[in-house]
Amino acid sequence: METIQQFINRNMSTYQQHSAVSEETIARYDELFKGKFPKELTWIWRNMGFGVFEDGYLQIVNPEEYTFVFEYIDKLLEPTIIWGITALGDLLLWEGNDNWTIAADEGDRAAFVNIRQPKKNIIGAEVDVYLDILVNDEDDLIDTYKAKPYLEMKGKLPKLHYGQCYGYVPALPLGGKASNNNLQVVDAKSYIQVIGQAIGKIIDLG
Repeated sequence: METIQQFINRNMSTYQQHSAVSEETIARYDELFKGKFPKELTWIWRNMGFGVFEDGYLQIVNPEEYTFVFEYIDKLLEPTIIWGITALGDLLLWEGNDNWTIAADEGDRAAFVNIRQPKKNIIGAEVDVYLDILVNDEDDLIDTYKAKPYLEMKGKLPKLHYGQCYGYVPALPLGGKASNNNLQVVDAKSYIQVIGQAIGKIIDLG
């Protein structure tokens, strides 16, 4: 796919597929988002599946596995799903366009939620730019996505499998320190739940 050709070239021979994605699943999300779900993600789902990409930094995940996060993350727009996680457990969302409050074109966009320093950044509708360029740009990973700990430790910690991330042990809300020495391979869903339960809300719109 031309819009994410660099992503495909970087990953086609190195990514780890966890599972294939059925045409039924693809059709369900296309219908859910009224045809506005990113064609780039649809291509990856259809041709590469759910799995681990970008040398472990990015996992493209089954949204059904991560519905629980909305106990801890308030949704501004509906529908909203998790389509990816990073090596540090941060979350990638796709937001629909229902419940818009500022402008009619407010939704149909990707967003990034940093679970370590609870904050949400809007990526925008151009998922291709994120996948093709930003996710592979060291300056952007450090400045925007606060991934310096990953860059410093990825060669020193075991490689991640699907469903795992590097997490601080103990988690920061439980008194842990944001030191690279405290990063360990953890179960991503459990890690997110621990943080959410400790602070109540990772993103609180109340």
